[in-house]
Amino acid sequence: MMPEQGGAGTPIDTKTVLLISRGTMSGGQIIGDCLAKHAGIRCLTREDLIAAVNSYGDLGTRVAAHMAKAAQAYESFSELRRPYLILMRRALLEYAQQGGFAYFGYSGHLLLDSIGHFVRIRLIAPQWFRIGRTRKQLGCSEAEARDHIHRTDQERARWARWMYGVDIRDPALYDVCLNIERLSVEGACSLLCKVMTQADFQPTPESNRQMQEAYIATQVLALLLENPSTAELEMGASVAEGALRIVGPYLPEAETRMVLSIAGSVPGVRKTEYSPGYAPAFSPAT
Repeated sequence: MMPEQGGAGTPIDTKTVLLISRGTMSGGQIIGDCLAKHAGIRCLTREDLIAAVNSYGDLGTRVAAHMAKAAQAYESFSELRRPYLILMRRALLEYAQQGGFAYFGYSGHLLLDSIGHFVRIRLIAPQWFRIGRTRKQLGCSEAEARDHIHRTDQERARWARWMYGVDIRDPALYDVCLNIERLSVEGACSLLCKVMTQADFQPTPESNRQMQEAYIATQVLALLLENPSTAELEMGASVAEGALRIVGPYLPEAETRMVLSIAGSVPGVRKTEYSPGYAPAFSPAT
């Protein structure tokens, strides 16, 4: 049975966000189903974020299609990397405005700087479990299942290296690593429910401020990206107490005014500043 704070049919009232990374066929779907059914937790997948990103010219779908060929298609991939990250980050933060949830992806925890009530989790499953799930879902032999798991894991690791420059299998990137080799599905859900209600991971004024400032800055970058006149400009944005600072290329005065006008239209921005100069590539902290 599920724990009392998430007992069957009793939703957990929390604004905590779980960002769950896992290898292919590691039980993400069945654990997500368990969390949704028994604890009322909203569960999202990468496809949910891509659906939101697709409001910008099907960008999410086009980038996802390059995942397995990232190394061979570097030029086209690199052109899409920055807009994809900005729009995926905005989608994730927009969901977070609505309350807590569990996100089942493989690199969602790398989209954001550290925010206090966003918990980075790595779900680990034994090979026999993954092979069994693969054979059941794909109707294949054991050898084919092993090959599928290895190939997909390598593709995901390569994707993370291209996008973020890290190895997603590194345990130092996570707050919690959960190995389900000896845990039942219900046991894993119970522990995740405890994480969501753990005092260390509850929203605070500071973590809410971090989330809102990240959202405002990302919304500014997204609007600049979606405007044909500013879409090609590589810019960075940060917010502190409603003051927005944009760093980007040297621009004529008229273009600078346009950038500041677009940025100033975002709710929550009280002051805008444009600093010409080098704008580092969009690279969320890990």
